[in-house]
Amino acid sequence: MSLQVEKIEDQKVERRMKAVLALLSGVAIDEASAHFGIHRSDLYKFKARAFRAVREAMKDEKRGPKVPHNKLEGKKEEQIRTVCERHPTLSSYEVKDSLSDPPSPRTVQRVRKRLKLPRLKKRAAPSFKAHRFTDEEQKLVRETVKAKRHLGPYRVAWDLQNQHGLSVSPSTTRRVKRIVLAEMNPSPAPAVWNFYERHHPHSLWHGDFFEKVTLTDEDRTAYQLTLMDDYSRAYVYCDLLHEPTLNDTIKALIAAMRKYQIIPRAVLFDNGSQFKGHLLSSFCDQLKIRLIHSSPGHPQTNGKLERAFRDDKREYYDQFDGWYFDELRAGLPEYVRYRNEVRGHYALGGGASITRLQEQHWCVLPAVLDLLESFARWPLGTADVGSNCCFSVMGRNAYIPKLRYRQKVSLTETLAGLEAETEDGRVYLLRDYRKYKQLISKHQRADMPFSFCLEALNMQALLCNSGEPKARGSGTIEAAKKRPRIAVAL
Repeated sequence: MSLQVEKIEDQKVERRMKAVLALLSGVAIDEASAHFGIHRSDLYKFKARAFRAVREAMKDEKRGPKVPHNKLEGKKEEQIRTVCERHPTLSSYEVKDSLSDPPSPRTVQRVRKRLKLPRLKKRAAPSFKAHRFTDEEQKLVRETVKAKRHLGPYRVAWDLQNQHGLSVSPSTTRRVKRIVLAEMNPSPAPAVWNFYERHHPHSLWHGDFFEKVTLTDEDRTAYQLTLMDDYSRAYVYCDLLHEPTLNDTIKALIAAMRKYQIIPRAVLFDNGSQFKGHLLSSFCDQLKIRLIHSSPGHPQTNGKLERAFRDDKREYYDQFDGWYFDELRAGLPEYVRYRNEVRGHYALGGGASITRLQEQHWCVLPAVLDLLESFARWPLGTADVGSNCCFSVMGRNAYIPKLRYRQKVSLTETLAGLEAETEDGRVYLLRDYRKYKQLISKHQRADMPFSFCLEALNMQALLCNSGEPKARGSGTIEAAKKRPRIAVAL
């Protein structure tokens, strides 16, 4: 029923509009009245209404919405008024905090301005002018403080009061003393950092340990040994170790050299015991690698790697609920792959490290890479065989079969351990030599064995241990050939 009424009303309005348009187009009023069935007086009335509507539509209107979409409700505005009138010293933020479902502080400021609500200061205006020292008084205070620098602020203030009748607070004398001392002992100029970057991959490797990995199940610290290329910021080596030694550092260098088939021009370490030793120096000297150690107490020299360790902790170690050695070590290769091939670096303009590593245009011969361990040798001199047919190593007796009194034994430190070569060419090996050296440095001699028994390393030593003549020892020789060779004496 309502739809029919609306339809009829629309038809009536449409007929009236057509009649008015006909009048405006020049049709006589009698003809329009007869044609549309509307009385003449009504036609004049509708025509006047149309003219008023058109005139009103032609007026200029103010731009923008008539009512702001974010207009504050009257209830909230009244709450703001109540709080501001009761507490005129509150700031807009404090008014916002005191309301439930509050508007923004900026809205509170607009409401306060529109309603002309004052914002009073919390502290009353001073009733008297603050005291200011004259130039002569300031000079007197300064000279007194400078002459009595050994006295505290209260003593200096009391002396000024009793001797010169000048009332000075201890805080003022303390402040003047601080200024005087700063003028007498000016602070050094701020350090000017020299930022450096090599221009080719594998020109410089940074090496260091990340030592903040405390294992959950073992209650001990694990060490992340990392080698980073300076030019590309790529990790060329990364592994987790329990008790790293100098040998682990050399093995890490060898592993990185074989992986990238390159020998770096220089390596940079700090002054830790794992990075300083004759074996590492000899290894680098023979491969023409420049071994650099940072200045003591200046980690900024190795700052690129120190900054990378901060990212490692946030991006890798903090993702684990517990730090378990096997789990952490198993996930390191995938993290290193992500860091080298996916992660962008600010210094590289957002590029990945692999983009600069691919600029490598030369490789080391495989024959050289296969012999890298042989370059890690450091002669320690000779040892004399005593009357007990043993020689001394780290304060312990070392035993080799068929030694004679006063015979000379040449000692050489290698990656495998301590090599001992007799005068007749037999070579023996003491494994875990570096481990025993660490026990001595930690004052744990009690954990060392009472004596050392060296194992045979070359063919002559094996034949000597077998007790069979060389001519009739074919079976012993065959057994020696089948036995894996640990190292080759040079």
